[in-house]
Amino acid sequence: MLAPEIRQPVRSERPSTLAAYSRIMQALSLIGLTFVSMLVNGYHPNAEDAGVYIPGIKLLLDPTLYPHSRAFVVEYSHLSIFAHLIAALVHILHLGLAPVLFSLYLFTTGLLVFACWQMACRAFSSPPARFAGVMLVTLCACVPVAGSALYMSDPYLTSRSFSTPLTILAVCALLDRRVFRSLAYLALVLLFHPLMSIYTAGFLLMLWAVQSRSKPAVLTLFALALLAGLAITLAKRSSTETLDYRAAVLTRQYFYLSQWHWYEWIGLICPIAILAAYAYLQRSSRDPERRGGAVLAATAAIVGSLSIAVCLLYAQPDSHSHLVATLQPIRTFHLLFFIMFTLLGGVLQQFLLLQKPWRWLLFFYPLAISLFLVQHLGTYPASPQVEFPWSTSTNPWNQAFHWIRANTPTDAIVAFDPNYIGANQEDAQGFRAIGERSSLADYSKDGGAAAVFPTLAGQWMREHTATSGLNTLTDPQRIARMRPFGVHWMVLPATAPTQLPCPYRNPSVQVCTLP
Repeated sequence: MLAPEIRQPVRSERPSTLAAYSRIMQALSLIGLTFVSMLVNGYHPNAEDAGVYIPGIKLLLDPTLYPHSRAFVVEYSHLSIFAHLIAALVHILHLGLAPVLFSLYLFTTGLLVFACWQMACRAFSSPPARFAGVMLVTLCACVPVAGSALYMSDPYLTSRSFSTPLTILAVCALLDRRVFRSLAYLALVLLFHPLMSIYTAGFLLMLWAVQSRSKPAVLTLFALALLAGLAITLAKRSSTETLDYRAAVLTRQYFYLSQWHWYEWIGLICPIAILAAYAYLQRSSRDPERRGGAVLAATAAIVGSLSIAVCLLYAQPDSHSHLVATLQPIRTFHLLFFIMFTLLGGVLQQFLLLQKPWRWLLFFYPLAISLFLVQHLGTYPASPQVEFPWSTSTNPWNQAFHWIRANTPTDAIVAFDPNYIGANQEDAQGFRAIGERSSLADYSKDGGAAAVFPTLAGQWMREHTATSGLNTLTDPQRIARMRPFGVHWMVLPATAPTQLPCPYRNPSVQVCTLP
């Protein structure tokens, strides 16, 4: 009688022990992929779009900053809880902004890896296929999304760092038919990134229609999206777009598919073709996970095709209204790329990598090294691959911006050539994010803000015109142009000729004073 009583617990505990061990290994694997993603993609806290978001946080922490450039700083921060959340965390934790940004970057990267794992679990029943899908999408996080001026995952913290994993989790919840959970995730996306929440909601609606196998619902949603684009265009025809605004919006060539290069179109056509082929091949599968992948792929292909149609119909450079263009419908491809790479990774494991470790190494190791080199040597060649918050930057422009922050008054106004972000060794470092001073409007980020917010167009045009060609002007010409704007300081390449006093110089940059 005793033997059965002793053996029974052993048999019942073993499966639970194996399940716990499996969960631990899964968690460790996802944590490992988080750090791999950071190493391959890099971390540059003040680069590119971070140069727009970080000043908004700093202004909340210190309202005396940016007295001249405030209009370009606040427009983004008041639309999202992102800046307010970060500023609140800095106040609560007393850690400083840089450590908080780095910690949240790691957190959101891990959340993105977890969200992609959840998506892979709904497309593949095999754990190796799931892991291959997550590994591929993790390594390809630095891949640009066609010609949309977006990366799959930014190497810095922005509101998209939160909205992207939340979008994927909303999609996974709806695949499980947990509508309220999906709506909760959608509400969070709305709080962090209102524009991306529009496309998340549209994708969820189309996913519901495809999941229900309702062709009338799919066609109705397709027609409603086209009619909505038409209604927006007609509604704006009666309003007046200023010449300055039209000039600003036409500088954003990625808004208009008709101005894309042929190779950028490959980034639109190939994902739709891959997703449509996957959906077609998996349409009759009896495996619930594979059916989930087929539904995802079919929805993504339909939404991608719809986005292209809306852009071609209503986002034209000579249109009476540019509102549809500024809404950037092609941003739906951001989610499509995550779905495509996740499904591709799983398929690769099933048909090529299998359970052979040497094949995994032969495929993923060269891919990781190649993407690392593209990021480090191609995109950010003058900066460390990972800019830790406790390290000193070796980027010469970054060093010049730090000097300005330490040696100029808070109300100083700085002028650059409007295309300074593309200068040699500049690495897209945002001046306001690092220097914490006002500056005249640039082409890249302030031009983008003027294209989205018409009230900024006039100021952007005046300041952009004044600084155009600044590097090649004579000193009297520079002084004459800058005097109306109260500019106190100028940042020029080290090779730019000038007789003005320049208290800071390094091999790439010189910071000069104006009388």
